[in-house]
Amino acid sequence: MWFARTRPGVIAGFRAAYQEQDLTAAFDRMSINLPTATRNEGVLQRLQATNHRHGRLNMQELHTHKNSYYDERNGAPFTDFYSIVPLWDMNQGTGATAVVPRSHKRVPEIQALRARNWVVDESVEPRTKEQWWASRKWVGNGTPDEDVEQYTDLGLTPWVTNIRAGDMVIFDTALYHAGCAAADPTGASGNGTDQLLRAIYIMGMTPTRLKTQRELQARRLAYELDLPWYPDHDHQKITEQVFVQHTSQGGNVQSVRHFHEAPPEIQRLIDPTVTY
Repeated sequence: MWFARTRPGVIAGFRAAYQEQDLTAAFDRMSINLPTATRNEGVLQRLQATNHRHGRLNMQELHTHKNSYYDERNGAPFTDFYSIVPLWDMNQGTGATAVVPRSHKRVPEIQALRARNWVVDESVEPRTKEQWWASRKWVGNGTPDEDVEQYTDLGLTPWVTNIRAGDMVIFDTALYHAGCAAADPTGASGNGTDQLLRAIYIMGMTPTRLKTQRELQARRLAYELDLPWYPDHDHQKITEQVFVQHTSQGGNVQSVRHFHEAPPEIQRLIDPTVTY
């Protein structure tokens, strides 16, 4: 993932989006689709619930990250961006990311339309994901993850992307998006039955000026421990968890590498304020 993050074109794309030069990378994550040959339980369950003949997207639930990262709620004068980089060609046959163009500008309207199809028990204040689902009943047509009316009623059309390996798609995190099931879950028409159907890097960067010195230090330590830095808004909590673990702060987790030995291009993406 560090190789992908440090590509000049990737960095240039984020700089163009933010209109800023000094950026800090999140550690982020990957997403993969497995072929049926793996006999993975989750894959087989998803396949049983998939029916491309009905013409729907066969997607996970389209969702937005508005108010989840750096935006109005967190005091930043802009919305955050992140990107996906597929390692193989990605399309409806292999399973791909679906997006709803222009939906990032109409989030409140979409949420209001979606609320029509839920009956919510207002007497319950859910504290867990299970409680949240238990307090809601879906009354729309079909199933929640296949519902597209909240977009089509606004003149918006969900699309399944068709992206070449190594290309980067960067978008406003408020944009509604989701993963889609593969039309050919065996992989025979894609990468092969013994290869992943799909594998993508999901990467985020944010302006360095939003980081505190303590968070930048924690990011250096997280690199040494090879810990992920999830792109959510609770960076203070993540920071404190890293400090608890690192031996230099009294923790007992040994480093697997050292920040000062990292290539300069990686050091700049973790903490561009450090000089050696």
